[in-house]
Amino acid sequence: MHSNRLTKLVKATSRLPPSIRSTLLSKTFGRVVPMVGSAKIRYVELSPDKVVVTIANHKAMQNHIGQVHACAMALLAETATGFVMAMNVPDTAIVLIKSLKVDFKRPTRGAMTAVATLTSEQQALMQNSDKGETLVQVTVTDESGEAPIQCEMLWAWIAKDQLKKSS
Repeated sequence: MHSNRLTKLVKATSRLPPSIRSTLLSKTFGRVVPMVGSAKIRYVELSPDKVVVTIANHKAMQNHIGQVHACAMALLAETATGFVMAMNVPDTAIVLIKSLKVDFKRPTRGAMTAVATLTSEQQALMQNSDKGETLVQVTVTDESGEAPIQCEMLWAWIAKDQLKKSS
């Protein structure tokens, strides 16, 4: 199994009770990515093939009609897909979102959950290539269990030293 700093951190917390683990990882990642911390995104499940994150329908993330704001929903999907990518690239690489598309299908109800997944083929490609790109599957649902939005997230990875050369 592939191992990088992120997977080692997740594994180190695996023996903690789920609620403590979620709180610890959420606070840690919220410090690394301040916007994620401000949105109070919770990390429910983290593995190389699946990441589950949630956001409550709290006042700071609401739109004008009391629902989770469109940008907060996009952030939730981007966070889930980005973290599943980060679980699979070597420490010598960085992940970057290339494009995101969000279609809003209906009003939301309550809290939101995003589930991002990678196939074994996608994981192998990331673990064995210096750079590349892939569409990451993500489903975002609300408390009704329905998907009020549909997302398409295209992510890339590149060696950190190549990123420095291109900037």
